[in-house]
Amino acid sequence: MSGPGETALLIDEVGFQKKGRHSTCVGRQYLGCLGKQDNGQVAIVGGLSSGNQYCPVDVELFMPKSWEDDHQRRKKAGIPDHIRHQSKPEMALEMILDLRSRGILFGYFGFDALYGISGQLINTLDNEGIPFIGDVRDNIGVYLSEPGFNVPSVEKGKRGRKPKLSKPDKPTYPLSEYMETLKPEDFTEIAIRNGTKQKIRALFHQKEVWAGFGDEVDKVLRLQLIIRKDTDGTTKYSFCNMHGDTLEKIVQRQGQHVFAERIFEEGKNQKGLGDYQIRSWEGFHKHMTLCFMAFYYIAVQKVKYCETLPLTAPVI
Repeated sequence: MSGPGETALLIDEVGFQKKGRHSTCVGRQYLGCLGKQDNGQVAIVGGLSSGNQYCPVDVELFMPKSWEDDHQRRKKAGIPDHIRHQSKPEMALEMILDLRSRGILFGYFGFDALYGISGQLINTLDNEGIPFIGDVRDNIGVYLSEPGFNVPSVEKGKRGRKPKLSKPDKPTYPLSEYMETLKPEDFTEIAIRNGTKQKIRALFHQKEVWAGFGDEVDKVLRLQLIIRKDTDGTTKYSFCNMHGDTLEKIVQRQGQHVFAERIFEEGKNQKGLGDYQIRSWEGFHKHMTLCFMAFYYIAVQKVKYCETLPLTAPVI
């Protein structure tokens, strides 16, 4: 495996279909395992990935709003008093900062479009100097050059609050509209990673942009916009703050996010991640801990024998 500088911290959510209303934090919500709304539990999982290796390192149940003040169900499920409803991006941000404070080494953070809508998450990552690469939605507006801000004039000697910056002097450019201005020669074909039979390739475009996040008009970040066009016609938009890195290195880092899904797939198929009949908060997290221990054992075997035997989880 590579060193910590090329290790990705990937955070995503995993769903578990459940019946009834008494399993801790169960509710009708979107379940990725089904691709639709249904009754179940959702957990936020943090995992590390480097090269073709991957392993989960943290997990916490998502609490639907309906559970926050349901004291009877909370008590029966043994949910700690300090656990409150948070958005998934808020939970992800807490997990990132907590993992870093505990000495978990990673070089950058990868996320999908659910987390890319969070101004709080992206602003904090940039302020904390944490490199990131993540998907965003195509309706986000960007500036194609650094926007200027006008400060309203204040009479000399007049006391009062510091004048706020006015709106930027250039309109934002929705990503979908920017995409329409690009020509085929604006894209470069790059191999993302090794597939089962051959290298996976796609077309990429890179552009320095400025994007605003949050309610304050002067919160504008300088970012790298990465547009990816796959062979099946899918187009993805991503932001990153890796200004000194080449496009090839950035897109290879972006490609690591596929291993978040590998963690869930392998966890459910080989390690019993979704095979539990547990209703309590503590029981859920203890079950996940046992599954993580199985992950760690298998990950060690894969790394130990990677040069002599192409071991997979089912083989092990």
